[in-house]
Amino acid sequence: MMTDPTVPEYKIRIENFSIRYSDGVESLRGISLDLYACQINVLFGPAGGGKSTLLRALNRLNDLVDVEEQSGRVLLDGVDISAAGVDVVALRRRVGMVFARPVPLPMTIRQNLFYGPQLAGMRAASSLERLLEQSLRQAALWDEVKDRLDEPAVALSGGQQQRLCLARTLMLEPEVILLDEPTSGLDPISTAKVESSLQELKGRYTIAVIPHSVQQAARVADWAAFFLQGELIEHGPGTALFTNPQDERTEDYVTGRFG
Repeated sequence: MMTDPTVPEYKIRIENFSIRYSDGVESLRGISLDLYACQINVLFGPAGGGKSTLLRALNRLNDLVDVEEQSGRVLLDGVDISAAGVDVVALRRRVGMVFARPVPLPMTIRQNLFYGPQLAGMRAASSLERLLEQSLRQAALWDEVKDRLDEPAVALSGGQQQRLCLARTLMLEPEVILLDEPTSGLDPISTAKVESSLQELKGRYTIAVIPHSVQQAARVADWAAFFLQGELIEHGPGTALFTNPQDERTEDYVTGRFG
């Protein structure tokens, strides 16, 4: 079978995936979706559409919540992440997560960044320092904190704390970065810095992000998926989906007629 040369290689494939919580709420219904390697894959739609549930499923954070029924598969590089024998800790190193609210550890900036790799067994100071500078540069934070590394992380501004959390994820050298409304509490300047970081990072990482607005979704998306009440309504290249959506419900949402 011939492949479409305009479609990138997928990193994560979601096949007929459904989740029902123990309270009877069905969060996702029959989702089939590819997330492409070295692209910014945007999941957007009204609140309650299942986007965060899907994002958490990609590194099995849903294992920590009360799920009554789950069906379908999530494949990472072709391997089912729920298969017997999958190392969940290793999976979460490969698929890192940045949440909406930055939560720096009550330590220095340096200790925040060293914590994950040291927990994973890295002890060489030279390797830790190399990763620290690399991660802070990738998160567009190095120039702002390079002379403050031994100061408390909680002294950073909200925008700096969020980029620190992104750098902390990068310290583990993941293959995929998941971001759940990473700029929802940030000012426009900090938001622009995070968005700029994502554009740089996609050259090395697969990125899946839930944006805080349709406008942000349109700005950053290489590929976009519109979710509504637990269903995937439409998926396609960001430029096409936001300028010429094929489904009336997508068009109503991106033009502001509902949601």
